[in-house]
Amino acid sequence: MGLSSLFGKKPVKQPAPAQGIAFASTADLERLLDGSDESFRAYYFALYHLYPDEICDFNSYRQQLCLAYPSNAVSVGRHHVLWGEPAFQVAKSYYEALAAQATPEEFREYAKRRLSAIAEKHRASQSLPRPIDLSEGQLNADTDLEFFARLAISNRQVFQI
Repeated sequence: MGLSSLFGKKPVKQPAPAQGIAFASTADLERLLDGSDESFRAYYFALYHLYPDEICDFNSYRQQLCLAYPSNAVSVGRHHVLWGEPAFQVAKSYYEALAAQATPEEFREYAKRRLSAIAEKHRASQSLPRPIDLSEGQLNADTDLEFFARLAISNRQVFQI
């Protein structure tokens, strides 16, 4: 039994998804950094759900890592993208905090899964014969989120109101 007999045949011409709806992974947003504050703010918010100029312990910790690991902090305009160990440390601290304090419980469970995936990604990149330093965007990229967001968009389940 083929898929067409199971699901029927789709019309030849499908209507286009809603205009103005798109998905960009954290790795995509990182590649789009152009040195502007606007692009960095969008990237940073996607990673950490706050802005780089907000005064908070997390941003202070990240800035300390930039200073402690200058060779792993790549300048992007007025800001920096972390690579390697400091990128892992900042992502780890973010998801540990979410796993401990976020609400609802489902979000804490998601944060625990992300923490585990990020730790595994970092461990795998560092255990290669020639270790690879991953960036914040690469470490934080959630392939499941990307897949389901793109699927929802293509299924026309996401739209502007």
